Amino acid sequence: MHLATIGAGDFFGELAFLDKGTRSADVEAKVPTDLYILSSARFNEQSLSNPQFGVQVFARLARAIALRLRQTDAELRALEER
Repeated sequence: MHLATIGAGDFFGELAFLDKGTRSADVEAKVPTDLYILSSARFNEQSLSNPQFGVQVFARLARAIALRLRQTDAELRALEER
């Protein structure tokens, strides 16, 4: 099942990053793609040396999760109206 299309600058796996759980979906690239992997260990190192970095990452994660949750809520409401 196709859940979303993401593009340059987007990210995925944020829930697993935050709660250390398993990812809830797989990703398939349709075109040649460069990925940047930010492990929890590397994130922690960077955040200790640059706290503003940690704040910016968490702010971006919060915005993305909020947008995705709102989108899911709208899709559920649309299904209920059928």
